[in-house]
Amino acid sequence: MKRNNILKSILLSVASLAVGFLAISFPFNLFGTLTKDAMHLVFISEIVIYFGLAMILLVVSEKNKQKRNEQRHEERCRKIEQVKREWIDIAA
Repeated sequence: MKRNNILKSILLSVASLAVGFLAISFPFNLFGTLTKDAMHLVFISEIVIYFGLAMILLVVSEKNKQKRNEQRHEERCRKIEQVKREWIDIAA
């Protein structure tokens, strides 16, 4: 089990490094081939793409957080009802 986790971690790290390197090096390789206006367009489109991805990740994490909060709220309500019933039983 631990070997699988270590292997997954190594593969994830290598993939993250490769994708990060490509994402950063791509615009620098275009400096010599594109015109100034084309570079501005590439730069703006990169910012829009990164902003869009960040917004998607924020929305997904917020939905997950809201789901967890609802589950905790329901669990807390059940515990409160259980305590109320137990106190009624003790008082009777």
